[in-house]
Amino acid sequence: MPVTLWLSILPSAAAIILAMVTRQVIPSLLIGLWIGSFIAAPGLLTSVSKTVDYISAMLTDASNLDVLLFLYVFSGLVAIIQIAGGVKGFANYITKFLKSKRQVFLAAWALEPITFIDCGFRVVATGSIIKSLAKKLDISGERLAYMLNNSASPFIALIPIATTYVGYMLGVIGVGMRTAGVDGSPFLIFLQTIPFNFFSWVSMAIAIGSIFSPWQFPAMAKAEGASEGKEKDERARGLQPALSYETSEEISHNSDAAKDQMGVTMGKATDTPEEKHNHKSKGKPGHENMEHDHEMEVEPKLKPRMTNLLVPIVLLITLSFFMVWWDGRAKGGSLLEIFANANASRAMFLALFLTTIFTGAFYLVQGLSLRDISNQFIKGGNKLMVTIVILAVAWPIADVSNDLGLPKLITATLGTSLPAVWVPVTIFVVASLVTYFIGSSWGSWALMMPLGLSLAATAGASIPLTAAAVFSGGTFGDVTSPLSGMSAMSSGIAEVEHMDYIRAMTPYNLTAAVIAAGLFLVVPMFALFGV
Repeated sequence: MPVTLWLSILPSAAAIILAMVTRQVIPSLLIGLWIGSFIAAPGLLTSVSKTVDYISAMLTDASNLDVLLFLYVFSGLVAIIQIAGGVKGFANYITKFLKSKRQVFLAAWALEPITFIDCGFRVVATGSIIKSLAKKLDISGERLAYMLNNSASPFIALIPIATTYVGYMLGVIGVGMRTAGVDGSPFLIFLQTIPFNFFSWVSMAIAIGSIFSPWQFPAMAKAEGASEGKEKDERARGLQPALSYETSEEISHNSDAAKDQMGVTMGKATDTPEEKHNHKSKGKPGHENMEHDHEMEVEPKLKPRMTNLLVPIVLLITLSFFMVWWDGRAKGGSLLEIFANANASRAMFLALFLTTIFTGAFYLVQGLSLRDISNQFIKGGNKLMVTIVILAVAWPIADVSNDLGLPKLITATLGTSLPAVWVPVTIFVVASLVTYFIGSSWGSWALMMPLGLSLAATAGASIPLTAAAVFSGGTFGDVTSPLSGMSAMSSGIAEVEHMDYIRAMTPYNLTAAVIAAGLFLVVPMFALFGV
């Protein structure tokens, strides 16, 4: 085996190691890409030129542009929905019916059908709706944040249409398939990963089960006990009334304290004015790695109406299914074949584009100015620019690694020595560790999918199961890492000290990860023996 083949692993390895050490994904990816370019074209100027060539090639690919545009437009649509008062209108309605802890938690999960389109939207919208009631019912901030976080990306990663995740996930699967030399439809592979995304299923089952269980892990039980004691003490001193329902204005006011924690890894729930100034002016550890840098609350410019949330979501879901069917119908066949033959990324982008135009017109009729719509759309889209830049640099790393012979290296080493049954669990563990240390599930997916699928192809392991292992590992880090943007957002909206939340929820997610690892090992064994 040529020694030069070993150099093919340097771009990805350098990017992963640097991201873990520096906790800065974009510079790490860029350095990894430059290292690969230098190996392919030695020399300072030639390697820089080669780096630009790889990025340009990625940006001029139509399917890649569909994914990047999808992310930008979707984030813009979410911002428009918020400014139109859809979230607040729904909050005003639902808070009338929640009167117990269990009802609040179940309501948080019941809101999935109207908040699943984006993780940041899910956490902010659901938190804004139920947070004030959680306080009145002595629900600790740690437990509220746990429910918000574990009902976001684990659930949304399973939805095959009409989310910010699906376009990205199709993109990384496509790059991984090209790197591994695997033919087929990325959309069909994604559909096949859904039942095998074990961490998502198990973590959600544990979270929902904890609603009905009288037992909690010690750190969470301590937080719940402290919350109840604090509320009782305040009521005894007359500082807080018994159960009552706050208005939407109070909900908005109570959300202000959470704004300053967004992106601060170990921020407090409340800060002094001086501390707030310092948080805003200083660098924020891990901030670059956040998939969704959403503001905690957007003040509506229209009268809050529930229809301003429901209409765009229903339209988007309907158009997404129709456009995918419309795009794939020409080749005929069964419904599954039609969906497999469709250019899903382009179809869903068209559905999103049409929905955004209609939604803007819908709000114009109600009196929202075109200027407000445009400004909010751009502001919302810009919140995903970090993710878009990550993709623009991460995807070319797969290309340069492929050009340097990474698939051949895997075939000559692990592909012949690592049993196929061990591939999914190995990839899950590695992806989990990478995501935990860099705090970015999307960055981890972009790094690990080409490696994982190349290893699966050479070892003869299941491609859908291995892709699901990559997604599961990324989701574990997304809801568990102290550096994760979603973890910071969840603790922020729940107004709880970030590391207190991390300590309280970690045992739940570690339990789910252990069970998921066992399933990634057992399921391939069952398949091997024909069970």
